[in-house]
Amino acid sequence: MARAGFVCRFLKPCAVAAFLVVVAACGGGGEPVRTVTTVTVSSPTLIPKQGDTVQLTAVARDQFGDAVPGATATWSSSAPTVATVSATGLLQALAGGSVTVTATISSVPGTLTLTVTARVATSVTVSSPTQTLQVAETVQLTANVRDQFGDALAGKTAAWSTADSTVATVSSTGLVQALAPGAVAITATVDGVAGSTSLTVVPPTVASVTVGSPTSTPKEGDSVQLTATARDQFGNIIPGAAATWSTSDINIATVSITGLVQTLSKGTVVVTASVNGVAGAQLLTITPIRIGVAVGAKEVVFDYTTDRCEDLDLPDQPARFVRAEDGSLVLIDGNAPRHYLSRGTDFNSLKRVCNRPALVSADLRTAESYENWEWLWVVYREGSRWHALIHNEFHDAVSSTCRVADPSPGNPCWYNSITYAVSDDGGGTFVKPSPPQHVVAPAPDVWVPPPPGATSPSGFYFADGYRAPTNIVQASDGYYYSLIELFPSKFSNGRGLCVMRTARLDDPASWRAWDGSGFNLRMTNPYVTGSAAPMCTFLSRQVDGMGGGHIVYSTYLSRYILVAPTGGQVDGRHVCGFFFSLSTDLIHWSEPQLLVEAKLIYCPTVTPGPGAVETLLTLYPSLIDHADTTINFERAGRSAYLYYTRFNDGGLDRDLVRVPLTFTRLD
Repeated sequence: MARAGFVCRFLKPCAVAAFLVVVAACGGGGEPVRTVTTVTVSSPTLIPKQGDTVQLTAVARDQFGDAVPGATATWSSSAPTVATVSATGLLQALAGGSVTVTATISSVPGTLTLTVTARVATSVTVSSPTQTLQVAETVQLTANVRDQFGDALAGKTAAWSTADSTVATVSSTGLVQALAPGAVAITATVDGVAGSTSLTVVPPTVASVTVGSPTSTPKEGDSVQLTATARDQFGNIIPGAAATWSTSDINIATVSITGLVQTLSKGTVVVTASVNGVAGAQLLTITPIRIGVAVGAKEVVFDYTTDRCEDLDLPDQPARFVRAEDGSLVLIDGNAPRHYLSRGTDFNSLKRVCNRPALVSADLRTAESYENWEWLWVVYREGSRWHALIHNEFHDAVSSTCRVADPSPGNPCWYNSITYAVSDDGGGTFVKPSPPQHVVAPAPDVWVPPPPGATSPSGFYFADGYRAPTNIVQASDGYYYSLIELFPSKFSNGRGLCVMRTARLDDPASWRAWDGSGFNLRMTNPYVTGSAAPMCTFLSRQVDGMGGGHIVYSTYLSRYILVAPTGGQVDGRHVCGFFFSLSTDLIHWSEPQLLVEAKLIYCPTVTPGPGAVETLLTLYPSLIDHADTTINFERAGRSAYLYYTRFNDGGLDRDLVRVPLTFTRLD
C-alpha cells in the first residue's frame, strides 16, 4: 500500500469520482450499492385481441438510471378474467376489457395497462363433405366461425336447425339425417350470427332386392302374398320402394302389381320383383292338392222303367237343380226333342211332370236356323225369370254323306251350337227370342257336310261347334260363368274347353269367351257376318277331355270343382270314370284327379277296378250339395251327392243315380 500512497501523493488533485474509483482499485473505501429504483413494463401492443398471447418485458433501472441486468420480475394481473400473465411475463388475453399488468423487481413495481379487444363472431360458414345425400344417408356438417378480424373463432358452439324436417333432420352436433327426397337448408347459428348450406336429398340407390314368401311350396289355386324388400348400399331398408312384379310362367302362376301370387297349376315358377332395375327373385314349387273321397250307398233318383213320360224321356244330360219361387225343387235332366222336368218338395219326392214338356225342339232342317234338336241343358233362376242355355244339335238329314231323313243324334253329322231360352212361368215352359237373336255361341263357321269317302276321326261322327255348357255359376266379380266345349273341326278329334261369361243372362249376345288375355271374344254368327268367327282359346290342355261336366264352388276347398267324365292314368293304370279339376278363377284348372271310377260310354273296353261306383256304362256327372241354400245350387261343402246317368242296356233304358261323397284333404 505504500507504493500506492506514494503514487497518489505525486498526483495533482483528482475528481471525486475518479478518486473513488482509484480508491476502490487500490482497495480503499466501499463501492456504492446499486438499487432498483424503477421498473418499466413494455409490450409489442397495448391492444391485444382476445385469445392472443403477448410476451411482456420488464426492465429494472438503478438510481443511476442504468439497467440492472439479471433482475427477475414477479408478474401479476389486475384482472385475471381479462388476461393472465405467466411467471415469464407471457400475457394470455382471455376476454375483452382493461387489465393492468404489474412486474415487481426488488419490491419495485412497474405497470402497464392494456386493453383486450373481445373477438366477436361476425360470420358463420357451414361446410359439408357433400351437397347431395341419398335417403337414409347421414353427413356431418361443420360450422366455421370467424371474428371481426377475419380470424377463425374457436370454442364456439353452434345451434343447428333444418328448414324442412320431413326432408332432413340435424342433431345438436350438426349430424344430418336424410329422410325424403327434396331440397333443404341446414343452418348453424353462433351468437346470433347464422350461416347455412343447401343440401339435396335424392332417392336412395337400390343395391339389392329380397323377395319373401310365407311358403316356397304353395298348392295349386293358392293365393300367396310376396314381399319385396329393397336395400341401399349401406344395407338400409328403403321404405316405400315400389316393385315391378313378374313371373316366369303365367300358366303356372300369375302375380299382381302388389305381389299377390295366384298359383294356377303344378310346376316350378320364379317370381321376380324389380326396383329401379335391381331384381330379386323367389322360387316357388307348386304342388297339387290331394283329396280323398269316401263314397256312400247308391240311390236311384229317376227310374226309366217307371218314371218316364215317354220312350225318349230319359236322363241325357248332367242333372241340374233349381229352387223354385215357392221353395220346391226342380230337376232338369231330360232329353230332346221333348224335355220334361221333375219337381218335388225335397230331394226324395221328385216326380216327373208329364202333362207338358218344358221345351219342345223346333226340329228345323236348316243349320242356319240354330233351332234343331234342343236340350234344356242349363237353367238358372233370377227372381221370377228362369234363364236357360240350350244345347242345340243340327244333324244334316239332307246330305248324302250324312244320314238322309234322320235329324236325330243317330245321324253322324253334328253341327253344335248354344242358344238361349227363358221362362216366366216358374219353369213351366221355355221360349226362345226370335231367331237369330237367341244364339249365344254358334259354331265358328257355316256347316259344310263331309265329302264322299271322308273318314270320321272318332269312328262315328263328324262334329264341330260349341256344345254342352256347364251349369252357370255367379263368381265374386258379379259375372255369370259357364264352361263350353269346342270341336274346332269335324275332321279332327281335337277338342277343348273354353269359358265364357256375361253380366246379363237375358241378353244372348252379351256372352264373351276367353281369348287368352281377357273375355273379349264375341262368338258371332257366320251366317249373319258372312265369314268364319275367331275361336275361343282353350283352357289348360289337361282338361281338354272334361267336356259335358258340372261346376260348383267348394266351400271346403275354397275352389271351384269341375266334375266330368274322362280317363287318365291312376297308380300306373288307365282308369275311366268321373274326374275332377280345381280352379280359383274358372280359367286355370288343376291336373284332373279321380273322383270315382266307373265304366264310361267313352271307354267301354276298360274294365273298372273293384272300387268302381258302377260296372254298367255311365255318363253325365254333376255334384249337388243337398244342404246348399243357393237358388241354383252353386255351392258344395265337404259332403255332396254325385249324380250321374247309368245306361242299363246301352240304349234308352237309363236311370239317374246319386251317391253321397265326402271329401278329405290329404296334404
